[in-house]
Amino acid sequence: MDSQVETFLNSLGDAERAGGRVLHELTGLAQSLELREMLKKVGHDEGYYAGELAAHVRRLGGTPSNKTGDFVEKVRAVEDFRGKLELLNRGQRWVIRKIEEHVPTINDAPLKAFLVVMAEGHRVNIGALENALTAGLR
Repeated sequence: MDSQVETFLNSLGDAERAGGRVLHELTGLAQSLELREMLKKVGHDEGYYAGELAAHVRRLGGTPSNKTGDFVEKVRAVEDFRGKLELLNRGQRWVIRKIEEHVPTINDAPLKAFLVVMAEGHRVNIGALENALTAGLR
């Protein structure tokens, strides 16, 4: 497996695991049932993406990481709940940006297709969270 691709996929996996942990914590803090359900759904997506990234690394002959990115501590450091949610969306945008930067260099068709779908899933989740923030859900 190309070491740059392996490093890229593992960095995304680390970020997805961090996002999943953050979402689990934020779900517990959410006051509205609607926001709680939305955060659980987004957290589920993060876990799915982390698992699929690891599967692609293994399929291509690499070694998947099991680390969790430092994003968890960054979100914990934010005082207010809304600020935590806004930082979560910035993290989601980072993932999209990284995917868009790397997709043109990916030669494996199944991996490329997965990454495109993953980026779109993050766009959907960003939109859902932005709608919740606009609606004033806590």
